[in-house]
Amino acid sequence: MPFLIAVLLAVDTVSLMAAGDRAFAARDFRAALVVYQDLTREDPGSAPVWVRLGETYARMGHDAEAGESFSRALRLDRKNVTAKEGLAASRERLAILSPPPKPVVDDAGARERYTAAVRMINERNYRDALNALDEALRKKPGYAVALVARGSARMGLLDYDAAAGDYSAARGADPSLASPLFGLAEAYRALGQPAKAAELYREYAQSAATDVQPALKEYALRNAQSLAPQ
Repeated sequence: MPFLIAVLLAVDTVSLMAAGDRAFAARDFRAALVVYQDLTREDPGSAPVWVRLGETYARMGHDAEAGESFSRALRLDRKNVTAKEGLAASRERLAILSPPPKPVVDDAGARERYTAAVRMINERNYRDALNALDEALRKKPGYAVALVARGSARMGLLDYDAAAGDYSAARGADPSLASPLFGLAEAYRALGQPAKAAELYREYAQSAATDVQPALKEYALRNAQSLAPQ
């Protein structure tokens, strides 16, 4: 009698697997899922059953459950290639869909490094200022005024392309600032692009931003007029 029961159970497992495979092939993943879940209860030691369940979860967009199913299959059969590939794909999709962790921001530390760097720039100590501003931006990514200051340090080091990159990044980080416009104008003038520099000088001179400096506004206006194409 026990042998007969075992045979009947095996036949039933084969029939269930076939039914699940038919549903999967017909893209009726919900029906396939129910069948494969039943199979894991009937035959929990079968790696192929867990693989089928993982593939079904994956096709339904349930990557966490798919990954767990593929992991169960690999615990039973460490060489199962389909389970390895399915687990890797599920983890990759989860990594893409999961929001990246928010960076830890150290406002006080960033401000201290920025303030020190401004002092170094005023003393024409551009190299040390650059290092301090790199540190400020590590503590607070996208710190707009630090990007502007780093652009100024790069200008002092005659690295005009990199300076333009920093000013552009600052402009994107905080569009309310006018200082990146002035910095970009200076960088483009140094790079031999007077038309672009004139446009940016004019934009700075016409800006109503709170960080516009009257003396620089007049300077920018004069440069815009002298550099503008005749």
